[in-house]
Amino acid sequence: MQIKNTTLKKILQGEGISSGYSFRGKIEDDPNGELKVVQLKDLINDYTAIGKECYRVSAEGIKEKYILKDGDILFISKGQNNNAVAFSTDNLQGRYIASSALFVIEVNRLKANPNYIAWYINQPPVQSYIKQNLTGTYTPTVNRKVVENIPIKLPNIEQQGQIAVLGELAIVERNLRAKLLENREILVNTKLLNHINKR
Repeated sequence: MQIKNTTLKKILQGEGISSGYSFRGKIEDDPNGELKVVQLKDLINDYTAIGKECYRVSAEGIKEKYILKDGDILFISKGQNNNAVAFSTDNLQGRYIASSALFVIEVNRLKANPNYIAWYINQPPVQSYIKQNLTGTYTPTVNRKVVENIPIKLPNIEQQGQIAVLGELAIVERNLRAKLLENREILVNTKLLNHINKR
């Protein structure tokens, strides 16, 4: 496997790295809203997927450039969990925007698979680089320059796709194991309580 060492900024295109939409106040859910907002609360499975309970907001005053496209990568720029997740229109229907706690990263699809890049950002080498470059104490922040310079190891595009699929399967397996353990614990405790109550 031939690996190319590069940085994130060398595989960007379009807007490159942009901030999510900055709301003036607290985001309120509007059942009639035309847009859905991805916030930190919507990132599930240890911040590796986007849930389907996003708030809705009116599209009034929100420019088209904020609308998420398939393959956009959402990166958590604030707080201690600085994971990335690729936005997919296969899983999420409708029009979405990201909140300002997220960077939106657009990669050149001829060079990089967004799912692979999101997976790679979440791996220990990149997470260590990010932790070393956090700024702020009360709310740690990752600035744009740090994100641009994230070191990336890049196999060819086909291999990236294969790795991304395997990485996603590993997450699914981990979540199933966690659910299995949780259900087993509930079952054992229920049996023990039933045993006690019979006496």
